[in-house]
Amino acid sequence: MRTTEIQRAGGPSTSLLRRTRVLSVSLTALLCMWFFGNLYEALVWNPQLIADPRPGSLVGEFAVGSPVYYYLPWTPVSVVLAVVLRVRFGGSVSSRVRRSWSAAIGCLVLAVILKVGLITQVNPTFRDATVSAELVRERAVWWAFGNGLVVVAVAVAIVLLTGWRRPPEAPTRSG
Repeated sequence: MRTTEIQRAGGPSTSLLRRTRVLSVSLTALLCMWFFGNLYEALVWNPQLIADPRPGSLVGEFAVGSPVYYYLPWTPVSVVLAVVLRVRFGGSVSSRVRRSWSAAIGCLVLAVILKVGLITQVNPTFRDATVSAELVRERAVWWAFGNGLVVVAVAVAIVLLTGWRRPPEAPTRSG
């Protein structure tokens, strides 16, 4: 670990903050898009589906208005950027920051696994016009639980990936 990158007080150096700015800002923006998309599902779409379960009401996977077009670009790119941040700058930060980044990547992988499971196992029920409204409601509850875990995992990842960027504290003048 280079002392020029990590200052004795444990905060990141100004040069490290500058060198990681573009990657960190891009990653944070993509993760926020992922977070708020899932939060929208949790607060708007899912309660509506639980309250009024209509079999076959969800649009097709690749139809106009499908959430796939919203999530597909951001989710994998954000996971890759998190890994790039960890690999590229891991030697320039303290072990605490590296552990934080690794935990964030773990949260993102968990979120991806949960979302893939929901999309492949639960989501087809919402498109099937032949299932009962009770089954749609039951699966909507499963979706709400799984999606809630995704929201929490992505939020934790955002905090873990951005919390280290506090600039070094300026020395205080005693007066």
